[in-house]
Amino acid sequence: MPHTLRQKIADLVLRGELKPGDRLDEHSLAEQFGVSRTPVREAIRQLGASGLVEIRPRRSAVVRSFDQAELNEAFEAMGEIEAICASRAAVRMNDAERLRLRALIATSEDISARTDRSAALEMDFEFHGLLHDASRNWMLKAVAEETRLKITPYSAALYTMEGYNADLDRPHRQHAAIAAAVLAGEAERAGMLMREHIAQALISLQKFFEDTAAQSDAPKVKGNTR
Repeated sequence: MPHTLRQKIADLVLRGELKPGDRLDEHSLAEQFGVSRTPVREAIRQLGASGLVEIRPRRSAVVRSFDQAELNEAFEAMGEIEAICASRAAVRMNDAERLRLRALIATSEDISARTDRSAALEMDFEFHGLLHDASRNWMLKAVAEETRLKITPYSAALYTMEGYNADLDRPHRQHAAIAAAVLAGEAERAGMLMREHIAQALISLQKFFEDTAAQSDAPKVKGNTR
């Protein structure tokens, strides 16, 4: 139960229902998921160990907030890790995964055309998860997943924030270019394109903070006064 509950609480963050700085109320979460507070407390402790949640002594845990320098460093690290996954996938991906990758990109094109932000967010998870799997390195996959978990509360805001006009075509085109390099077995190019993709995500996120700074429910970066 704690592992399943951990994922359910994490999903609230990943879907944007809980944002950076939001408090995790054990009683409310226990009622929401129909469990006692003990497994909720354990799930929150596990999320704290993963870095998604900040555990505070004698106070409720909160969804972790990064300051600008921390966010930049986190995206830099994620760019390198995701680039390695993409380059490994280019030479290790099996036939079934190649078929799935082609299908994902085709579906992504339709999602982009429909401007379906929720589906685009799910597609982003699937795309990167597939490359993690295809890297054929359990340690690399684990590090990639944990790093992405820490960053997602911010990057997901680009898809989940009400009133924000998300550009879905750009990430689709970037994913398509990465997929083409992977399918062609071009490891170095796949890694380079992935690194650029993550860097562009950070630029988009910084612009997002600037555009939504006046909105009280926008996810905040600690120390961001813009």
